[in-house]
Amino acid sequence: RVLGLEALRMADADVLPYDYVTYARAISTYIDAARRRASDAQLNSLDFVTAQTAAAGFVVAAKKTRARQIAATGDLSKLNLSLRQTETALISPAGLPNRPWYRHTIFAPGEYTGYAAVVIPGVNEAIDARDSARAAQQLAVLTQALERAAHTLDPAP
Repeated sequence: RVLGLEALRMADADVLPYDYVTYARAISTYIDAARRRASDAQLNSLDFVTAQTAAAGFVVAAKKTRARQIAATGDLSKLNLSLRQTETALISPAGLPNRPWYRHTIFAPGEYTGYAAVVIPGVNEAIDARDSARAAQQLAVLTQALERAAHTLDPAP
């Protein structure tokens, strides 16, 4: 019933009702939590600054897009296209380490949790494994995905 109502709402909307502001803020909290986990695991060499900066840029782009969603003027098809493509921008073409078939940088089933979701899985699973090199590499992948998503939402420099 809920999914049916959501489908009707999406089909009838001039502008897709995606809330990237809340999503972007949640991603920022995921990165902050991963930074604390890395510190607890004594992986102090990891630099989270670029990922946090990219997440902050995604929040800014999401706020600008939200204002465009509310105003709903101009070419709405371009706005809807950018809203749809933003989720695709969060995909890593290479996939997750040891599981290339899972390509989303924000959510994926955990490597050892069955189908339970893990947030920023590449980073968090590397921290759990105490693999600082892989964690640093996955932070770079996450940063690139967030920058792509921000640019997809708001292509203006």
